[in-house]
Amino acid sequence: MLYIVGLGPGHRDYMLNKAINILETSDVIVGFKRALDSLDFINKKKIYLKSLSDIDKILVSTEEKVVSIVASGDPTFYGITNYIKSSITENFEIIPGISSFQYLTSKIKLPWNEAYLGSLHGRDEEFLKVVNENNITIWLTDKKNNPQKLCDILNNASINCKVIIGENLSYGDERIIEGKPEKFINQSFSDLSILIIIRKKR
Repeated sequence: MLYIVGLGPGHRDYMLNKAINILETSDVIVGFKRALDSLDFINKKKIYLKSLSDIDKILVSTEEKVVSIVASGDPTFYGITNYIKSSITENFEIIPGISSFQYLTSKIKLPWNEAYLGSLHGRDEEFLKVVNENNITIWLTDKKNNPQKLCDILNNASINCKVIIGENLSYGDERIIEGKPEKFINQSFSDLSILIIIRKKR
């Protein structure tokens, strides 16, 4: 049996009990370093991924009966599910997780039902166009499209807004900060951060 297991933002406290139960009964757990390292409380065989394409080789070569592929956040929100569906023919079950943006909006008490949810994690989107069309936008970021760069874009475009940046969410070194974009153009942030942009109505 193959499972795709969402780990939530990272800390064990925010993992679903179902996810923990599945991992504890798995024969092998597969994932990238950050995700697997957060599972130090589960004593199971672990295989580290270097790239998504490694998944295909591992599934072909492994003899284990129950395999769990883990992913941070929720696997169905800009997660690993797209790759699995396009490259694997066998049946699998998804165990959801709390997305990092859900964690952040809860921490700052921000309803997100009217927000645009986007990802710049390994992707390119019409960032400024989307920002201008929505009062609230929430972005997954990466090393290239990081909060510093995006705040610089907002500042140069004279977007009247407030930004909230969350990094290392749910971990001991968590940081949540907010202010005008120009406040953050000379700061550095972790590769996997969340950026929320709230445009000020004229």
